[in-house]
Amino acid sequence: MFEKIQQELADYFGIDASKITRETTFKDDLKADSLALMELMFSLESETGKTLDDDVMDKIVTVGDLSDMLEK
Repeated sequence: MFEKIQQELADYFGIDASKITRETTFKDDLKADSLALMELMFSLESETGKTLDDDVMDKIVTVGDLSDMLEK
């Protein structure tokens, strides 16, 4: 799951996927705003078939957090 998220983020932000780790933060490292996060969530939900509640986004700080949530 992490690799899928990593590639989605690399494509979205136009950066090298190897620079994205489980510890990469959405707000500080990627400078992702709420719109970018919502677009990512919709894309991942459609690919994985899993649904994440809106309040989950408040708990997700790092790429690893998101990966863990989607793996549950």
